[in-house]
Amino acid sequence: MGAFIAKMLLPTVSSLVFLPTASVAAKRGFHMEAMVYFFTMFFTAIYHACDGPGLSILCFMKYDILEYFSVYATALSMWVTLIALGDFDEPQRSSITMFGVLTTAVRIYQDRWGYGIYSGPIGSAVFIITVKWLQKMRQLRAVYPEKKVYTQQVGPGCCFGALALMLRFYFEEWDYAYVHSFYHLSLAVSFVLLLPKKNRYAGTGRNAAKLSCFALCCCVCHIYYFLLKKRDKGSWTGLTRRRCSFIK
Repeated sequence: MGAFIAKMLLPTVSSLVFLPTASVAAKRGFHMEAMVYFFTMFFTAIYHACDGPGLSILCFMKYDILEYFSVYATALSMWVTLIALGDFDEPQRSSITMFGVLTTAVRIYQDRWGYGIYSGPIGSAVFIITVKWLQKMRQLRAVYPEKKVYTQQVGPGCCFGALALMLRFYFEEWDYAYVHSFYHLSLAVSFVLLLPKKNRYAGTGRNAAKLSCFALCCCVCHIYYFLLKKRDKGSWTGLTRRRCSFIK
């Protein structure tokens, strides 16, 4: 019985692997990407927890909503990671990122189980990055970016990403708990590998942008406040009001 419960909880526990990914992204200066990874970890863990035994208390939202945001957050994590890899200048970077945020939300709302939920963002991002890098190669008449980017980031990151997608769509029938957990792990590793070593827009020295644990917890606090307000129709505890007063 204990082994069965442990197996049921494995997908939930493995979802926490995105937390170190968010930490690595924040350390490298990719704060937006860190927020997305944290968002992915939160909704994926809660979504899988609702499938586990005796954890229905954690289902503070409808199961269908948790399912949607779990899939959407994963696809969005893929998109922002690849766009970060492309190293676009502003305002191209913010425009392309927002394009993916909006189109991915619509696509997954239509169908959250087809291959297109991930192949769409990945294919679009790869196409955009390829066009940009080919233009750079034409201007510089040399390999762009450096060869070590292909050997240390693109190659290994794509391998782990391909492994994650294979586990997700082709091998989950073998043993869902273990295969899906390895899918989480492979996906998190691919994000860490594909993400550049440093965000050139993050700043340096005293002006360097930083992301604290408080900022990450703000996300959960904001969601918690919204759900309590919706559930209680505007009435919520004074303790929650004091803790979340900064998001009003």
